[in-house]
Amino acid sequence: MQRTSTQRSRIRSAYTRQQPPPYEPPPGVTEVMAWQLASSQWRDHLPDDLLGVDCVACRAPWPCDAWDIANDILNDCRDDAAERCGTA
Repeated sequence: MQRTSTQRSRIRSAYTRQQPPPYEPPPGVTEVMAWQLASSQWRDHLPDDLLGVDCVACRAPWPCDAWDIANDILNDCRDDAAERCGTA
């Protein structure tokens, strides 16, 4: 599936290639295993260094489904932790 520029602009991630998600979840995250798996998947499915349009792992247009799912899990874990800690 080809992504449009509109879809690409809606990416919400607290992390970047330079500052990827930590392998260990931040305080307040209760889904530790989900965080660890998503963090690893997030790092594995980054865009290629040359053009930044294809995933290095699966060669699908970036953001690929694997990265997108991992990013959603990380966002959900962070949001749940923020709500639980009263920082939302």
